[in-house]
Amino acid sequence: MQQYAGLFSLSPDGSHAAFQVRRGDPAANDYCLAMVVADLRQNGKVVAVDRGGDFIRFRFDFRGKASFPSGFADTITPRWSPDGRWIVYRRRDKGVVQLGRAQADGSGSEVITKSVDDIDDFRVTSDGHGIVYATKPGLREALAAIDKEGLSGFHYDGRFSPLSSNRPFAPAPVPIKFWLLELASGQTREATPAEAALLDNRPAQEGDRIAAAGPEGAVARVQLPENSLDASRGRLVVETGQRTFACSAVECAEASYPWWVGRRVRFLRREGWRKGETAIYEWKPGSARARRLYLTQDLLIGCVPVGHALTCLREGALQPRRLERLDPVSGRRDIVFDPNPEFANLTLGRVERLRSRNSFGLASFADLVLPVGYQPGKRYPLVVVQYVSRGFLRGGTGDDYPIQAFANRGFAVLSVDKPDAVGMKAAPDYVEGDRINLKDFADRRSVLEAVEDAVRAVIARGIADPARIGITGLSDGSSTVQFALLHSKLFSAFASSSCCWDTSMPIRVGPGAAKLFYHMGYPRVTDDSETARAFWRQIAITPNAHNIRAPILVQVADDEYWGALQSFTALRDLDRPIDMFVFPDEHHVKWQPAHRLATYHRAIDWFDFWLNGIEARGRDEEIARWQAMREAQPVLPKPDTVEPAAP
Repeated sequence: MQQYAGLFSLSPDGSHAAFQVRRGDPAANDYCLAMVVADLRQNGKVVAVDRGGDFIRFRFDFRGKASFPSGFADTITPRWSPDGRWIVYRRRDKGVVQLGRAQADGSGSEVITKSVDDIDDFRVTSDGHGIVYATKPGLREALAAIDKEGLSGFHYDGRFSPLSSNRPFAPAPVPIKFWLLELASGQTREATPAEAALLDNRPAQEGDRIAAAGPEGAVARVQLPENSLDASRGRLVVETGQRTFACSAVECAEASYPWWVGRRVRFLRREGWRKGETAIYEWKPGSARARRLYLTQDLLIGCVPVGHALTCLREGALQPRRLERLDPVSGRRDIVFDPNPEFANLTLGRVERLRSRNSFGLASFADLVLPVGYQPGKRYPLVVVQYVSRGFLRGGTGDDYPIQAFANRGFAVLSVDKPDAVGMKAAPDYVEGDRINLKDFADRRSVLEAVEDAVRAVIARGIADPARIGITGLSDGSSTVQFALLHSKLFSAFASSSCCWDTSMPIRVGPGAAKLFYHMGYPRVTDDSETARAFWRQIAITPNAHNIRAPILVQVADDEYWGALQSFTALRDLDRPIDMFVFPDEHHVKWQPAHRLATYHRAIDWFDFWLNGIEARGRDEEIARWQAMREAQPVLPKPDTVEPAAP
């Protein structure tokens, strides 16, 4: 995953690690940022070598639109000089991403570029005398042209995504331009093709997902599968120049991050139920078997080898991310840096993993978090959080629903890791995969089955109160929330961080994306056939508004709230219990600390009100509105009496 690559890097001799530390400050609604160097040797020090700069958000090309915004933090990868004396990293100040350089001993730092465009990537030359970096001047020029176009009105075309912006996006892809900064003179010139090619290579001290150089010119390589939507892992082979050794052992399939220890290759592999565990194997080229050295349910991120050991970012269900050094043979773990040492003093709910397989034959799991102070035999309100449950159980995808805060308020929580998409293995591309997923709403039914199976298991064990169950979600998780609203009998209250699938969907995604959705199988806006109406009755709010009684909380980014207005208005016209909050300058995933904290508190208070009848202090206006919503419903049906929408 892009967010998991290059989160730290090791010095050339493997003795130090460099990384960015980021702490949110809700009171200031800002981040405290620092670039840190940690000595990996015993009793080594951790030094902040640079402080400050602005939070950098990840941008990407999406459906033909360049620099699409998100709330995810961009990956800040520090890179070392060949002698290990200094590091270079991206840093944003005054609206532009530049390059900063800091001495590894903490003796000084400075910004070393004056680019007019954001620097997207860079490499230090092998001699340490220069830095090659990449920018996209064409993006600035395209945005200037759009500004000029606005003087006479924007032409509404495929550049628009109304759900995300009231302006057209620059078309993607935007050409990349390469530059060389000469450190001695401070001069910048265009890079030669050979210099620009440096950006195609990933430095060994950052780890490499697919290749590793070995003794006498041998290379261990992961051969990625062709025509697969899941090409992140493949078959391990070793190339020596004269011969190629392919590992035929089952364990060598789906390998990643190979590295050499002497003349043997070690690698990581996800395995077990729904690939929920990480194993480390060792293989001798030419051997028919691979030996497993280590197995954990924890998440290992961005591992970089140093001799026999690995330095990794590690997360567990009850342990936030920290930097560790691991000996996979002995299992010894040394903590290099823990950014949250105070977390060990918190009272947490116990975690248990539940497994299931749905009627589509797809495996999934859910992590059950018991309420703090859990008493066997007592039934508790249950909240479902989605849709990935790997590593630290924080707040679900998007981090809007704080799992341990719910557990400390007396809720049981199910963190569901959804099954693979129905169309993933059968399709050659994502568009065709989506067509398979959409046919008879196969993927939505598959995910809902996985959620319901876990909920029923917790009810059957006498832990969850079947009359007090809520469900939450963002993005794909929000789609599951809405599908559950229309098709499930288990849930009494709902909270969504993006909203909603409705009949206006082709309008709000814009004309370019609408073509893709039509190809997947969505009806056109003008299609009023019974087939189209039947389609929307299965997934859209408006055709089902009269049948909806359950309370719905919507907390959305301001660049997505337009998509909720049709559903919100239809339900409000019928006095249905829906409440919506819009957060400014947000993009799908909320990035501002004050907004995240507000979302946490409101979500907990929402479910406390609707599932437990508890009215939170300091929320008088909202509680009064929620009380009015409840009173406007003459008869609130029990969860097991709600019927799904008619086909």
